[in-house]
Amino acid sequence: MTATQVQTQVLETYPCPLLEERFSVLKQSIVKPENRDQVIESYHRLTKVLEQEANLIAQRGPRSIPEITFANLQANSGSFPKDFENAVKQAGCVIIRGVVPEELASSWEEELRSYTKRHPEIAGYPKHNPQNFSLFWTRPQVQIRSHPNVMKVMNAVSRLWHLLREDDLFDLSSQVVYADRFRIRHPSTDGEYTLKAHQDSGAMERWEDPQYRACYEKIFEGRWEDYDPWCADHRSEAKTDLYETGKSCSAFRSLQGWMSMSHTNTGEGTLRLIPELKLSTAYQLLRPFFILDEKFDDMVPLFPGAKPGNLQFLPTNQLYPYLLMKKSMVGIPPVKPGDYVFWHCDLVHEVDSTHPGKLDSSVSFNGCVPLCPYNLENLLKMRQSFLDIMPPKDFEKYEHGELEREHEDHGAKRENILSIDGLRAMGFEPFDEKEEGITPGQREMRKLANKKLGFTKA
Repeated sequence: MTATQVQTQVLETYPCPLLEERFSVLKQSIVKPENRDQVIESYHRLTKVLEQEANLIAQRGPRSIPEITFANLQANSGSFPKDFENAVKQAGCVIIRGVVPEELASSWEEELRSYTKRHPEIAGYPKHNPQNFSLFWTRPQVQIRSHPNVMKVMNAVSRLWHLLREDDLFDLSSQVVYADRFRIRHPSTDGEYTLKAHQDSGAMERWEDPQYRACYEKIFEGRWEDYDPWCADHRSEAKTDLYETGKSCSAFRSLQGWMSMSHTNTGEGTLRLIPELKLSTAYQLLRPFFILDEKFDDMVPLFPGAKPGNLQFLPTNQLYPYLLMKKSMVGIPPVKPGDYVFWHCDLVHEVDSTHPGKLDSSVSFNGCVPLCPYNLENLLKMRQSFLDIMPPKDFEKYEHGELEREHEDHGAKRENILSIDGLRAMGFEPFDEKEEGITPGQREMRKLANKKLGFTKA
């Protein structure tokens, strides 16, 4: 097949042009010649298993998403029971029920709603009817991020991850705040607020950045069964914005997450997930090598759904048919105020296109951000943003609205930080360097953090 014929076939099949020739060179460098046959065999194994799993997910629906009560988590010494942990790792997501009392979470929603009414000039999306608010330091947000129970569940989900070396500068038992926004989505059937299926934290970067690609090495060797999505090696060093758009998340969020502040049923303007982490990740990464009639190709410079400079990877039914998203993408079960939802940073997710319910769908975004060198730099900036009562660096583009520092009722006050772990996560208290049972890498990471935060002498 000539280059012109390939170009014609690709354009007829995919609604996106071929990339520059350097991406052909990139593709050839990812799958080594000695691994080619193994990759081909592994891909065809994968597509068969994907179909089986999609059928299982379709049968179970929202029940495919593991859930546990906060009380049961605490009764197990703050960790997931082993069988349940395995289910969470396979699905890539979890709901933890009753992290805070329902009355408290409902009161936070009401306070946030009142705040937005008192300050109508705050930037938000969509502009004509704001529902995702560019606020970061309200009292409820600061309290949610630092509530003792929230810190406990952060530690529980963080420990789903592991490192291969104990001397790595990485502390999964210490958290860092990444101040994000909140959503109060109103009932509507016009689809004005939605987010199609995507992965965050980069698109082309998963193939192009050497450290990012190293996370998935076994997949590119034809051994996706041996790939461990919960191994944190290379994650901290991975570059999620190679094209320096300035729009990338400045923290490594090992899991994204939010606390529910409302009663929201499945399909009522809430989250949808593909609860099968390893298989979906392996397929997305191998798909560019099988875009021509499902036959191996490492020449055509096309990575479907990944556009250089676009910080979200966008799989579609057409581009990634074996994801079978009509079956495998499910809405989360009903949630109550005080429930917490987490999903792995590589999990494909989307937002309901409409909200046909009767109540607002309200959540406060707050992901899991473990202490590591990359996230330490974020912590230093986050602490300063708190002190200045300014939007964090990632959200400076929203400064065209009113700033919270102009409001006397802002929540950027130390008394709103509700726990010692919350104070540490905001950089206001030193991390415990002498804690027994931590690894050498954890201890050194805490020492480095304390030094950079100014708690120890240089």
